[in-house]
Amino acid sequence: MEEQLAEILEDAEPLSSGSPLEDIDAPFRIFAGPGAGKTHWLVEQVKHVITNSDRLGPSRRIACISYTSGAAEEIKRRLGSAAAHVDISTIHSFLYRSVVKPYLPWVQDEDGDPVVDYRNVSGHRPHRSGYGKVDKWFRLDGVTDWGSFGAFLGATATEKERVYNFFESLYWERVDEGEGEGWQLSYNRKKIPGEYFPRSPSDLRRYRELFWQQGILDHEDVLYFAVRILEEHPGLARFLSARYPYVFVDEFQDTTPAQTEVLRILGDAGTTTGVIGDIDQAIFTFAGANPEDLLAFEPEGQNTYHISSNRRSTRAILDLLNRLREGLNQTYYEAEEEEQDPGTPTILVGTAGRARKHVEEQVDGIFRTLTRRNATVRRLTGSQLPDHTYDETWERLFNADSYRSEWLEALLEATHEANEQNRYGHGAKIIYRALRTKNGRLTEKLFSGSSDERRLPRDKRRQTAASLLPYLLKHHKRHHELSGLEFYLDVLEHMEKLPPEASLKRPTTRGNFGQLLDGASYKTLFVTAQLKSGTGDVKTVHKAKGEEYPVVLSYRESDEDSPRNATLEHILNPENAEGEEKRVTYVALSRSEERLFICVESLSLEDEKALEELDLEVERLDTAAPAS
Repeated sequence: MEEQLAEILEDAEPLSSGSPLEDIDAPFRIFAGPGAGKTHWLVEQVKHVITNSDRLGPSRRIACISYTSGAAEEIKRRLGSAAAHVDISTIHSFLYRSVVKPYLPWVQDEDGDPVVDYRNVSGHRPHRSGYGKVDKWFRLDGVTDWGSFGAFLGATATEKERVYNFFESLYWERVDEGEGEGWQLSYNRKKIPGEYFPRSPSDLRRYRELFWQQGILDHEDVLYFAVRILEEHPGLARFLSARYPYVFVDEFQDTTPAQTEVLRILGDAGTTTGVIGDIDQAIFTFAGANPEDLLAFEPEGQNTYHISSNRRSTRAILDLLNRLREGLNQTYYEAEEEEQDPGTPTILVGTAGRARKHVEEQVDGIFRTLTRRNATVRRLTGSQLPDHTYDETWERLFNADSYRSEWLEALLEATHEANEQNRYGHGAKIIYRALRTKNGRLTEKLFSGSSDERRLPRDKRRQTAASLLPYLLKHHKRHHELSGLEFYLDVLEHMEKLPPEASLKRPTTRGNFGQLLDGASYKTLFVTAQLKSGTGDVKTVHKAKGEEYPVVLSYRESDEDSPRNATLEHILNPENAEGEEKRVTYVALSRSEERLFICVESLSLEDEKALEELDLEVERLDTAAPAS
């Protein structure tokens, strides 16, 4: 991949982040590193197309695809009034709205029956596995010989969480050999729960069909069905291409094969495609992303460019980042008025907790701590919780009752989005989706009452969501004094005043779910729900993707099998580092604008000298002794 990248970049034309392309109807591909001004360039290009294109109109728009909803909102904000001519969203939202939602009934099995209960589909979400679905899958004819999920766990001592992680990591991939041809569910080879765990394409599809039978789609399903619909109905691809004569995609290095296929189909149908990415920031291959698609995507007439400058980081930070890059080095963007360099990157030797305190004493304002593992995020943020610990409450709640836990999580997420992010419409939409219905009736898993009492048409469903959100916001401070169970019951009582006529089922302390809720405070649940969404000041590198902060503390726990911390290995010997893991380090360090701290638990005198020769500072906290 490195040789192919080098050949492409050698022929790529240099481009400034302030220079839109004159030929607006030629497909383009742009390689641009962190801080290169990609968002600024993309916004200017969209405005340029709006001003000069004769292919746009009241029903013909530009599709601008970003990796996260937050990035989509930033693009919309920068476009201002020009956003009226652009559909800005994530790839999943774009395809669900434009292809899957209106045309899902067209996806049928060999008997002509719908593959998905499309009447009960209401949005899409990350895949969430659970005991009920897994156990039901185990009991299907021909899947296993164990008879139940419990029997499998007892026979192999496999933890449930490992099984759930396996299912939640599934992604669709085109396969042209082996068991059948076409799109099949694939998985991360490192996540297989056990040697004999069933994982043939047909078995995995039967697992997914259990969700489709209830009208439940996850993000990966949206991609899969969009590809199927467009491939099986070429006329629809031409119609969609006419509606979107331009489709621009950011962060293309993290695209999956299904996303790339959709873009290829639209390009073949006449859409002008534009992709922007950076191979050195490709860190999602474990989720099915294929960074090589950025290299191989070459529609006819495409022009390739590269933006070499970095407008984000200081010169000292950029020098360090360029040691890790595999593509062209970035150049320092020198503003007209240069401010004093705030300092060189610093290696802090000591525990992560001590390093966090040190950085807090050194800088003004909030800084971000970026880690490799979710478990490390939970451990480091424990001090923010009322009881100074993180006890896996959400995992236990979902194991006890996934439906009620999903509803509870939606209430907290909606409150956070509206109260702290000012995204009221999004908050109401979260509640709307959590009011899950089947055939226009709320699920018996959450609501009591007869079939007629549980009837909730879409307009009433929107009314309920829109009415509940202001109540959650008004009483957010009061809720902080309640237990999780008291909060749940408080919401239950308020909903008696709203549609439908049915009532939320009342949890009690006699049940496992009620006991767990009673033992957890609202404040703890609210904070840990934010941890799950990656909005705190400690987050994984993957959840920090696409973001930037004035000050970053990068911490990576030492590997017991390696004598040297992985971050140090990547810095000192970048040519020997494994590609994906080195890119994770690169992404973590490249989030920093002004100050960069790197925490390692131990450091040899030899490595300390080598780091200082690279013009990095080393500071031992609490007189940390050199590693032997």
